[in-house]
Amino acid sequence: MLRKLIFLATCFCLFATHAALAQGQVVRIVVPIGVGNSFDTSARVLAEALRKATGQSFIVDNRPGGGGIVGTAEVARSKPDGLTLLYTTAGHGTNAALHPKLQYDSIKSFTPISMITQSTGFVLLVRADSPFRTARDLVAAAKAKPGSVSYGSFGIGNTTHVVGALFAKGAGVQMLHVPYRSPVSDFLGGQVDSIFIGESTAMPLLKDGKVRALAISAAKRSPTLPEVPTFEELGIKDADVPAWSGLLGPAAMSPESVKKLYAALQQAVKTPEFQASLKLNAANVVLMKPDQFAKQLESEVLRFKTQLPPLGIQLE
Repeated sequence: MLRKLIFLATCFCLFATHAALAQGQVVRIVVPIGVGNSFDTSARVLAEALRKATGQSFIVDNRPGGGGIVGTAEVARSKPDGLTLLYTTAGHGTNAALHPKLQYDSIKSFTPISMITQSTGFVLLVRADSPFRTARDLVAAAKAKPGSVSYGSFGIGNTTHVVGALFAKGAGVQMLHVPYRSPVSDFLGGQVDSIFIGESTAMPLLKDGKVRALAISAAKRSPTLPEVPTFEELGIKDADVPAWSGLLGPAAMSPESVKKLYAALQQAVKTPEFQASLKLNAANVVLMKPDQFAKQLESEVLRFKTQLPPLGIQLE
């Protein structure tokens, strides 16, 4: 009888660990921002690539709000069965630094699966008809009339806000921050003067000739935008917020589930569609192993908790 019970318990455990990629079950990838932007598009490309790699259904579920907090909290509350995942960015760490009363712990409430892609940094954009031809033009205008130059973001505390705040502080100017649900469309419509967005989001706009890139938040120039100076070249230090995409699951996912998902990612990033998306968005595959990704997240959260409070970002 005891042997039978042990056998049944073992079978149950094996079933549970394989649940993440069990045929017929749908894996939901939560995207904590709205639709119609390059990050959302990249999530959909990834979902399709994972479907082709595994034969299993992966769907994207957009849950915007709170600068990414709403969707992130939902994943933190989910069962650790591998069927609900979070597609996230460095904003995961900035939210930890700026929101002391989150409903989740940015490290302990999640299981790292992989940092998938990374691009050079965030690009300072102005519209093609802007009077600012260079970043120095923009800074000079902001110095001449504090608060007269505005920039949009995906929300208060979002990385697109944080990079702008770091730029303004480093340049010694006061810029007007305007948060939006859809900052790119509002920026293109003329509601704000500038925007700081990831290189992957910026590339399609640049190719269409709708905008100009004035600077990029990176230690060295981007191979894709070699003519665009870095923040450091302008004398702006410590503003290189990383631009990456990655997958997290709820805390307590089984090692076997994580292993299977990571193996699926290894196949997914090789698909022609995913490779084409990388080229379009000026991104590179990094595919960090789960333990490396965990260390990277911990390092970023620690950095942001030290670096961001002096910026005086008001969340309410």
